[in-house]
Amino acid sequence: MVMAGCSTICAILLASLAAVVHCEVFSALATLTDSLHREKVLAHGLRQYVELEQNRLQKVLALADDYDEHADRALVNAESYIANPINAYLFVKKFTSELPQTQELVSSDENSRLFLDMLEEHRPYLPDNEDLEGVVAAVLRLQDTYELTSQRIADGTFTPINRSPPLTAADCYQFGVHAHDRQDYYHTLLWMEEAHTRRLREASNSTASLPSILDYLSFACYNQGNLRHAKYLTEQWIKLEPNHDRALSNLIYFNNEIEKEEASKLESKTGDDGVLPPLKNKRTADSYRSGAEFKTYEALCRGEDVKPNPYVHKLRCFYTTSGDHPLLMLAPVKVEEFYLDPYIVLYHDVISDKEIKVMKEISTPKLARATVNDPATGKLVTAHYRVSKSAWLRDEMHPTVQTLSNRISAITHLSMEKAEDLQIQNYGIGGQYEPHCDHARRTREMDTFSEDEGNRIATWMFYFTDVDAGGLTVFTQIGAKIPPVKGAAAFWHNLKPDGEGDDNTRHAGCPVLSGSKWVANKWIHERGQEFMRPCGLSPN
Repeated sequence: MVMAGCSTICAILLASLAAVVHCEVFSALATLTDSLHREKVLAHGLRQYVELEQNRLQKVLALADDYDEHADRALVNAESYIANPINAYLFVKKFTSELPQTQELVSSDENSRLFLDMLEEHRPYLPDNEDLEGVVAAVLRLQDTYELTSQRIADGTFTPINRSPPLTAADCYQFGVHAHDRQDYYHTLLWMEEAHTRRLREASNSTASLPSILDYLSFACYNQGNLRHAKYLTEQWIKLEPNHDRALSNLIYFNNEIEKEEASKLESKTGDDGVLPPLKNKRTADSYRSGAEFKTYEALCRGEDVKPNPYVHKLRCFYTTSGDHPLLMLAPVKVEEFYLDPYIVLYHDVISDKEIKVMKEISTPKLARATVNDPATGKLVTAHYRVSKSAWLRDEMHPTVQTLSNRISAITHLSMEKAEDLQIQNYGIGGQYEPHCDHARRTREMDTFSEDEGNRIATWMFYFTDVDAGGLTVFTQIGAKIPPVKGAAAFWHNLKPDGEGDDNTRHAGCPVLSGSKWVANKWIHERGQEFMRPCGLSPN
């Protein structure tokens, strides 16, 4: 009886055997003798089939071992492991771009069907192509913000701790393709150069196509204004594929363009020695991201001191009971001043590990992509400049949420009556929130909040985690930087005493280079503060 789902070679062999067995007449001895010879051939074919199946099963076993070893290694500290962007990329790639090869390796007989069914059952909970694109985009964002070379990222040495396995030429190639598909030729050039270097090093062991790398590399060079480099790379491509129509056409085009430039004296000629001019590769960005504020933001994220703090010799660390509040009399709060005007402080040890665990447990099922208010429509929308997941927790959801609200009120001496629900945020791979103000600006955003609640008078931000690298809270107008410290909370007033917004509180959450950043925001509103923080006629 023939089993359902035999491989192609098995089916062919069995079909041949059927042709022998179903001969109409076995009366001639010669026919039977011939059948014996065919039996010998079929025996050899079956052994070949068994050998091929054994090779395939060895690969399946190796894949199972790889899954096991990777999971065991990662699950020692899952959050720390996956917080490394390259570890995250390699894991996501395993269940996206590499998944078809896995499915092909596991044949479709009855036994393998069990595994394939199991795979489909878990598929909704595994990373998808959107996750892969997101991780690659995050790595490119981190590369720009922290001025990392492609080589350093690909070597897995871009953070002092939590290093990752090195990337292959094929991985670097995928980063380049991602950038090319978005017409980002700056990153295309960076990553295809790295892919080219690693491809030559890996030689025959590489799965990356050298002609394809040269194709992307030459096109990126052309778009970045490097005609002679584009021509040179295309010539190298043609050496590998002499009859490639597009390569030959591109070479003709590049030669014509170079002749036009030389004729019009727009670009100096390359010397007779054939030395290529310096490679140009300017990072492209929109007007805001090439402007002064964004450059300040990225410099602060890197830890640079872009603006001197005029209060540096007056900053203090001290204990406070916030006006002898009953909740704080036996447990004064540790205060670290970061800036005096606006007054920005970090309260240490204001949330316990146990409370943090509870907050994470009740918020994790509710996490969704964080949104921002669109001034044009007044609606909440997702935005590329805010990359995190968030959940909102009301005081009545859990006693711990209520306890934290009471503690914030005690420390800040502000009413929580009109405060917003506690917003839990998880900034994952490359997670960030670009420069913004928490308060609504009178010029264009005053409809954001109702008259019943008023504007956001102050911001309180718990830090649930330490971060391995990156993730600072920075203030772009004044140059202040606050590191995420587990158990601490940053606090500042967004409004001046007369109710005007204080634009010096404009701040940002830097991309997380390595680690997972969890914070909880409590935005406190004007209404209810009439006797807690009376308004003044002057902004001072």
